[in-house]
Amino acid sequence: MAADMNPSPGQLAGDSGQLAGANRQVPPDSGQSQIPAGPGLAGASGPEPTVLDWLKSVLRGRPLPIESEETPDWVPPAEPAAPRREPWRWTRAHIRLPVALFLAFFAQFGLEQRSGPIGLFIAFYLIAAVLVGWAVWAGDFPKPATAEPGTPSDWIRRRGLLGVGIVLALLTFLTSGGNEFRGITLVVWFGSLVILLAAFWDGDLSWSAWRERVRRWVGSARSGWRIQPWTIVVLAGLALCAFFRFSLLTQVPREMVSDHAEKLLDVVDVLNGQHSIFFPRNTGREAFQFYLAAATTLLLGTGVSFLTLKIGTALAGWVTLPFIYGLGKDMGGRWAGLAAMLLAGVGYWPNIIGRSGLRFPLYSLFAAPALYFLIRGLRNSKRNDLLLSGLFLGIGLHGYTPFRIMPLAVGLGLLLALLHTPEARTRRALWMGFLAAAVIAIAATMPLIRVSLDFPENVFLRTLSRIGTTEVPLPGPAVSIFFSNVWNALRMYAWDDGDIWVVSIPHRPALDWITGALFHMGAAAALIRYVRRKSWPDLYLLLLIPVLMLPSIASLAFPAENPAPNRASGAMIPVFVLAGIFLADAVGWMKERLGTERGERAGLAAVGALFAFAAILNYQLVFGHWAPLHRKSSWNTSMAGNIVRSFADSIGTLETSHVMGFAHWMDTRLVGIVAGDPTRDYAIFPDQLETLLGEARPQLFVVNPQDTVALERLTQVFPQGYVQPWFSGEEGHDFLLYWVPPSGSLLLPPPP
Repeated sequence: MAADMNPSPGQLAGDSGQLAGANRQVPPDSGQSQIPAGPGLAGASGPEPTVLDWLKSVLRGRPLPIESEETPDWVPPAEPAAPRREPWRWTRAHIRLPVALFLAFFAQFGLEQRSGPIGLFIAFYLIAAVLVGWAVWAGDFPKPATAEPGTPSDWIRRRGLLGVGIVLALLTFLTSGGNEFRGITLVVWFGSLVILLAAFWDGDLSWSAWRERVRRWVGSARSGWRIQPWTIVVLAGLALCAFFRFSLLTQVPREMVSDHAEKLLDVVDVLNGQHSIFFPRNTGREAFQFYLAAATTLLLGTGVSFLTLKIGTALAGWVTLPFIYGLGKDMGGRWAGLAAMLLAGVGYWPNIIGRSGLRFPLYSLFAAPALYFLIRGLRNSKRNDLLLSGLFLGIGLHGYTPFRIMPLAVGLGLLLALLHTPEARTRRALWMGFLAAAVIAIAATMPLIRVSLDFPENVFLRTLSRIGTTEVPLPGPAVSIFFSNVWNALRMYAWDDGDIWVVSIPHRPALDWITGALFHMGAAAALIRYVRRKSWPDLYLLLLIPVLMLPSIASLAFPAENPAPNRASGAMIPVFVLAGIFLADAVGWMKERLGTERGERAGLAAVGALFAFAAILNYQLVFGHWAPLHRKSSWNTSMAGNIVRSFADSIGTLETSHVMGFAHWMDTRLVGIVAGDPTRDYAIFPDQLETLLGEARPQLFVVNPQDTVALERLTQVFPQGYVQPWFSGEEGHDFLLYWVPPSGSLLLPPPP
């Protein structure tokens, strides 16, 4: 055995003949010595064999070859053959994405401009989608980060707290009678949410644990917090988005519509001590915006005004952006999150929704965190994330009526996660976490549940009037209208966003042509990623789009109201996340093709230029197109209200100011709101003018130029008055002022 393990040099020399023509390496753990062969061994490198080696090889009948005189003393080792480049494969990998992007941009630009054959642009879009799908299938993009499943936790750790929380939730229901928030209602309601969260929370909630957290926080504060460069990038992005959302907010939009009058009257009710859970005015509205506006009035001193409403809704739209960032980051990495946030931050569709002063951005405000925590919780099997999702789900139901579709969206997420989770223990943990989240959501909705049972005709009137025949009969078969609405709604992003000028530029795509192309290519990439990798969040993002648009699609009684960008505003979350992921993938593609550093720099430069162009386009859409359109489409009640205010501050009073009522003209309540008298309707009609004959103070009447009946009646009742035209600067928005001097006077001082 020892001889076998340590052969003699002679044995090695004898074996060398068997290695002719090979350059064999003996593994170091084989027990054999490694002696390289000489040049006689088929040109292998190594020391030259001795004469004794040659003689022994002759005796074995396998003589070693003798080198000729021309054989050099050293032959360099043969270089490995270079891999054969396949030009076609290389070309495919390097042109798929650029060609797809070019075709998509060209197609979306053509659809937006309506400049050319529509069929050709659709064909280009389809080719681009095929190329993107091919690129994803071939692995042209870096793989997205995958979440590591967490360890499923116990169902309930604090059963005693659970019982207390349920009792408080029931007390919330009992004390919510009469559609009123009472002090005791708020105490037991907030108490139920805190205690139920503590009952289900996965983690140590003891006082010692809290003290340790506080101690660590204080210690880190003393040592100084370090702000990472990426944090600065994200904060700079949020600041840029704030510029788009809040700049010129007092001027864009300038005029209110009748819905604003309804909202501000509800705000006045709140300020006067009427704390309703559900506000029945104007077919019924949830409460969140009115308390937000009341708080804005008290904190900022903006009064009962259009600006008060716009501050709240613009802030709601801006606060949504960090959750879009978080969702994009979890799905495609931090660059994807940043791209999604920036595209949504400068996008003209969410910007218009946020500036509207109406409840519309509350849909996405609560849907974004609910979906963010839901997907995190389902991917990681983390109950705490699911609990937070349930909390935002319940609170969001107090915001905007279309949010009522969110329970269906959340249930769809759970279904997809369960279908793609093979482990029985993890599926059970997801079920348990989902049930705990449902308990939190129900507790958060408890006051509204009570009102829904007490006054169902108020709470469900708006929804039923659109879905059913409560207000008008359906204009056709329900199934046919539904699928027609689906088609019209899904075209919103590339073709036509409807004709609601309050929240859109009618009959153009809801996205600029750059973001629109990125979204459609991102949707195609997500579909192929799901087919390729069975990643259910990709499929979930795609299915969320029609689901979150259902409040618009389900307008069966009024199909002309579909697509409604406001009722479909929740869909902006998956739309911009898909666009952001694809934009970030373009950076990854450049890194793969050009090398890590150079590719990343080139990719960031290209993407930055593309985003800057998209930002300019969206800025022009909001301030250059929608703002003047809004002014032309709305009545100039602010101008009339300011004239009334000036009249009251100079020679007259608010009580002696009037607006002659005329069909399809300015809302006379808005005139009073602008003038600072929000609870008074300034309308008066020709047959009521005699009631003002005894007024000794000067009077002012705002008159529509087409209302010849009112003007004739004014001259009859107040012959001492005179007419002054007032030019607005907008075609069709001029009006007349009829001045009536005080009793005993023939003239008035110069009008304001």
